[in-house]
Amino acid sequence: MPKVQNIGLMITNNEDDVIEEVMEANKKYFDKILVLDGSSDRTEEIIRSYDCVKYFLKDREIIDQLPGKKFNDGARQFLLAKAQEMFPVEGWFTLLHGDEIWHDDPNWVAEEADKARAEKVNWYVMNFFLHTSDRGRDLPAVKSVQERLRWYCPGYLEIRSFRNKRGIHYELGQRNLTIPKGIGWQIYKYFPIYKHYPFRSVEQIMKKKLAHRQTDFNYTYERYATEADCFVDILPNYKVARKYDGSFHEFEIKNQGTLLGRWLRSGRYIRW
Repeated sequence: MPKVQNIGLMITNNEDDVIEEVMEANKKYFDKILVLDGSSDRTEEIIRSYDCVKYFLKDREIIDQLPGKKFNDGARQFLLAKAQEMFPVEGWFTLLHGDEIWHDDPNWVAEEADKARAEKVNWYVMNFFLHTSDRGRDLPAVKSVQERLRWYCPGYLEIRSFRNKRGIHYELGQRNLTIPKGIGWQIYKYFPIYKHYPFRSVEQIMKKKLAHRQTDFNYTYERYATEADCFVDILPNYKVARKYDGSFHEFEIKNQGTLLGRWLRSGRYIRW
């Protein structure tokens, strides 16, 4: 078990094609996960089968309490408050999603950040996608999404881990900000990595597009007008795409330089 308690706060929405692989990865690191789910597929059934899931909440149970009945980052408050009620000790929280898999160990990161007296950790996200070279491959035959998808765009930074302390909270209308209110300025000096798989197959992308039109949950998939559009050379708003060879090279913690240099370097790969 980790020396520092690290609780996972997870939001999911219709990820039944990948959620088992994600949960198999999550259970290696977290024995306490609280979930807020907005799914209408088998995602709930799969998640509930894991012993590490200690609390499960459906979106419809809280929707009337959200401004405009819209889901934003502020909805995480229901998980944060419940976690502090159930496990009222110091430690860390890490934000999880149903289409992400850790590259660096989040428990090791929390322990190192705790030693450094940091209050939050910025993570690098590596966004995987269907590359034009994937056309013609029998993608459904490759069950593991990590084996199926080989191309990624090196990514932006997002705070995904933060210290548990009294008074921290999300405002229910909070948007585009994953960190709660009340977290201090002290940030961990390294940027660990997680892998993001929002575009996993043509069928999955088209389902997500339809779901957006019905629920307004995620606009990301609207750019894919046809099945042919699912295969691209580079994701929109990125400058570089790379084929994964088992390492993320200069982004790996062991190769990272100064905090400022790493932040500036991230701009080399993303259009601002």
